[in-house]
Amino acid sequence: MIPVAAGSYLYFHTSGAGNTGYITLKGAKRNYVMTLAAATANAYQFFTSDKITGAYISTKCAAAGAVEISTTGTTQLSTGTPDASVRARVDIEAVTTSGLPQQNYQVDL
Repeated sequence: MIPVAAGSYLYFHTSGAGNTGYITLKGAKRNYVMTLAAATANAYQFFTSDKITGAYISTKCAAAGAVEISTTGTTQLSTGTPDASVRARVDIEAVTTSGLPQQNYQVDL
């Protein structure tokens, strides 16, 4: 569980060419949905306090990539042993001859 205060952010760092998708955060009060842009730090600002208990990630990538959920705006995707601010990571499969695979993940936080 990640407690979030009003005005705080969660960050979703993406890597990989063309890595786009959606993330849905499961909160105690409500769900939060946002679009993930490729190879950047995506940020969600909370306007009320909540407790985030999970995330649903739906994505596809033109090249191998990853999505990292963090409480800081600096990615640690290149770090083998990130600090405690990194709450989860998922790897995105590279494009295959059959096209862009849609990948879905459920992450308990």
